[in-house]
Amino acid sequence: MGTELSQSYLDESRAPLVQGVMWTMAVVALVIVMMRLYVRVAMRHVFGWDDFIIIIAICCLVAYAAVCHVASTIGLGRHLAFVEENPENLINVALLCDIGESLAIMACTLGKTSFAVTLLRIVVQRWMIALLWFVIVTMNVINILAALFVFLQCKDPRHLWNPAIPSKCWPDSVFTDFSLFVGGLCSCTITMDDCLEFANEKKEKIGVAFAMSLGVFAGAASIVKTTYLVALSAKADFTWELAPLLWWAAVEDGLAITAASIPALKPLLVKMFPSTVDNNYDMISHPSVPRGKIFDNSQGETQTDIGHSSVHDNGSQTAILGPALPRKGENINMTTEVSVTVHHSGE
Repeated sequence: MGTELSQSYLDESRAPLVQGVMWTMAVVALVIVMMRLYVRVAMRHVFGWDDFIIIIAICCLVAYAAVCHVASTIGLGRHLAFVEENPENLINVALLCDIGESLAIMACTLGKTSFAVTLLRIVVQRWMIALLWFVIVTMNVINILAALFVFLQCKDPRHLWNPAIPSKCWPDSVFTDFSLFVGGLCSCTITMDDCLEFANEKKEKIGVAFAMSLGVFAGAASIVKTTYLVALSAKADFTWELAPLLWWAAVEDGLAITAASIPALKPLLVKMFPSTVDNNYDMISHPSVPRGKIFDNSQGETQTDIGHSSVHDNGSQTAILGPALPRKGENINMTTEVSVTVHHSGE
């Protein structure tokens, strides 16, 4: 077999691309999350469940990049014929890839969950709340099962990275088909979150549009990643064929986490660029919160900017905020005070 393979074939490597894509997505997402946490904790003095979830998500993404980086130094992204020259490296690559797959699944799931929890805090329509809870529960159950199935598809999980250990396993097509289903579900989940966000904002704003565009790109990355899932059952050259699947998973994870964090950055951008940031940037307006009230994820912590205001002939102003409509006979009075100062000169 060695005579059939050219040296150029054996020297081919996707390892630099694996490392570059992994760390680029992890570092960019990490910086955005750190900026988000600075705004939430240092500037707004609040910390919600969506912030806690996004921290776990970025930890999973950084760990995923680290695991794949190590795997790429010993054979991931190289042809199987090259890696087989050192059987121990082949076993370690297979083990690290399995660990990486589970981390990637959880990073993506938690990033989307964080965004859904943020939406839970700002939506007011009951059908939106019910749909969001359905998405959160369904997405987490299915993806947690997918992360576990990476290791549970064989009675003895060690067989997955060391075929010399005998074990009874599922047919390769079973896990591949389930992975395709999960990949399709993730794409639909991103699209659904974007639709819910847009439905909650009758007027599309810059920050919302940017976050939604990242969500669309994350959905596109999920679709591309899904096309590579067949590599899970293509054992002929898995160290080479698995690389695109893993880096597209990193792209999806990084974009999902970044999209979940972008809408919270308005106060920091206003501070950095006070004359260039439009007041309509953010989809979420965070009022001042007492300094002692750190961990709060209640409705009172976040003020939504939905509905519209109108001034009536009698001089009162009412704000329609979803279901909380003013009762008949009640008005919100608006008083405008004007102060005029006249300066006389030459007298």
